[in-house]
Amino acid sequence: MYRRQASLYLDSPHLETQRLRHNPIQARLIPAHVTLCREDEVDDWVAFAANLKSLSPFELSLGFGSPIRENNFVFLPVRDGVADFHEFRRLLLTHEPRVHTPHVTLIHPRNGECTDSIFAEITRSIPPFRVTFREVMLIEQSGDSPWNVVARVGART
Repeated sequence: MYRRQASLYLDSPHLETQRLRHNPIQARLIPAHVTLCREDEVDDWVAFAANLKSLSPFELSLGFGSPIRENNFVFLPVRDGVADFHEFRRLLLTHEPRVHTPHVTLIHPRNGECTDSIFAEITRSIPPFRVTFREVMLIEQSGDSPWNVVARVGART
């Protein structure tokens, strides 16, 4: 299976440490990120990348809340900037975007497990924070291999 997506990578050693500690399989597959657009939302990746470049430079500021647990799925919800996130997706896609809840996955239920003590530790160690994104990663995955960055679009700081 081959997959593509556009993602907003977080440069956070602390988040990566938590992810490696509590869900090492997922952490090795892909860095901490917010998925911007999935493969089934984009028909033409060349046109998508061109559209993204035409919007550069851009800034998308997102505020993340406290961790949420749904059984073995643990994530950081976006609390501030959700409307801006959806507007950015609307500008990028050639059709009306589907509803997409922006978040950062800390433990993925496909290959991780969360206990009450793990969730308590994560909650204590990750307070709410804000990130301004200026770059989108166009990434791809083949089979169960780690995701690879195909292109970086936007201003690097």
